[in-house]
Amino acid sequence: MQVADIVSLVANVGFPVTLCFILIKYVLQTVGDKLGKIEVSLQALSEEVQRLDAILDEDRQPSGASGNKESRKL
Repeated sequence: MQVADIVSLVANVGFPVTLCFILIKYVLQTVGDKLGKIEVSLQALSEEVQRLDAILDEDRQPSGASGNKESRKL
């Protein structure tokens, strides 16, 4: 936004309305940036949870003969 655009807005709609437009633009841009960072973090967290879940699934499954021996002892 150029200075001439701001001056034109102030002249046409007044200072408070112009200030509101500028603040809304700033807030929306800032919130958008932060939401983008949160989205990236959530994606990384989701991938890590899936990786850990796969590791736990491997550990939970009995490994062939040793699983049978343990069940015979019980």
